[in-house]
Amino acid sequence: MESTDTCHALSVVEERNEEIEPVELFFTPHAMPEIDFNDLGLLGKMVSSHCLLEYFRLSPIEVEICKCIRKLFVWHEKLQEQHAEENQEKEPLSDEALPNLWIITTSVSDKLLDIFNAINQPLNWCQGVYLTEEGFKTGIVVIDRLPTTIDTLWLRLLGLGEIQREAVSQLIALPTTNLLRQKVLNFIGNWWLNTREEEELTEELEEMFAILLPIYQQWQTEQVD
Repeated sequence: MESTDTCHALSVVEERNEEIEPVELFFTPHAMPEIDFNDLGLLGKMVSSHCLLEYFRLSPIEVEICKCIRKLFVWHEKLQEQHAEENQEKEPLSDEALPNLWIITTSVSDKLLDIFNAINQPLNWCQGVYLTEEGFKTGIVVIDRLPTTIDTLWLRLLGLGEIQREAVSQLIALPTTNLLRQKVLNFIGNWWLNTREEEELTEELEEMFAILLPIYQQWQTEQVD
């Protein structure tokens, strides 16, 4: 089952086989034909092929990264099994046909990057994007190390504190005709309203509500207009 609603990082969530350990998001590019991935900047480049997305609001520890990579290879195994059953072929799926893993985190230590030998490749990726060795098919995006550009806006919206606050201001300042702006305002506006009414707010949620309040207010204004 696929959904074309934009949520989180403007990605499509697919219902997964129950035998596979759940991941944050499984993204299939063809499921959103109305979106030009070039408009998504860095995020669009990341999701231009099948991939798994894992998000950490707090800096992950080593075992959490290991768990994410383990999920990726479990998915690879299941996809290979499904391919063999459906096609009755001995030839396995190519490496290019198997999804990559993108770990998105608000921050990370240099030590953790070193443990996984994750390095930035400036010829292909901007500052803040670190790739592990090729066989792991894994990249780590560190939000507080990303440059403050329009290309990184959609990822910086997932940041913390001042990083998220600045991204919110940049989002609102986009032209009102921008399709992605409309979708994000609508999603966050509805989330803000529903969550505010239904949940007992923690200190963390209170801070998030304060940062996202301008989006909710702008969404309300444009709903009236």
